[in-house]
Amino acid sequence: MDGNRCPRCGWPLAELPATAARPATPRLDYVRCVCGSWLARLDGEVVGATRTP
Repeated sequence: MDGNRCPRCGWPLAELPATAARPATPRLDYVRCVCGSWLARLDGEVVGATRTP
């Protein structure tokens, strides 16, 4: 899984809205991609998604 892109649509995480920016401290967070998939990120890297490609 490419930790810098959405695994469903390939959208670059750097281009997601500002509210989905990489957290300042290491942690687990969830963001919604432009395709509608929820992404689980650990320390800013995608580790899971709600929909498969």
